[in-house]
Amino acid sequence: MRDAFGGAFLIKVMLIFLGIYVAFMAVALNYAKAFKVKNYIINVIEQYEGVSEEAYNTINNYINGIGYNPALDPQDLSGQECLNGQYNRAYCIKQMYSDDNRGTYYMVTTYMKFELPFFNLNISIPISGETRLVTNN
Repeated sequence: MRDAFGGAFLIKVMLIFLGIYVAFMAVALNYAKAFKVKNYIINVIEQYEGVSEEAYNTINNYINGIGYNPALDPQDLSGQECLNGQYNRAYCIKQMYSDDNRGTYYMVTTYMKFELPFFNLNISIPISGETRLVTNN
């Protein structure tokens, strides 16, 4: 009878480690997807040398195709002055000016959403990057 309890305990321990492993892989894949989307947005902005309607269409088509949708709450993006405010696809593009006034560059922020409903845990992790100088004054 003692071996039966030991086997059940071992199965529980294995299931706990399996759950931790699956959760870690899910977080890693979501982070990689948000990082990939950020890099793509930066490349599109550099390709079009700024933000335009055509750049937004290219970005949104890519986002729809890759399935990136962290479904952020409005308070997650509150207080941010984003150029893409009317698009609000859980990414933020801000126009920044260089220190020596040679031009502008853009700061792109995407978000990875991490939810654990059993623990009532809901975290949005920002992932930011910048373009090179794209506009000469």
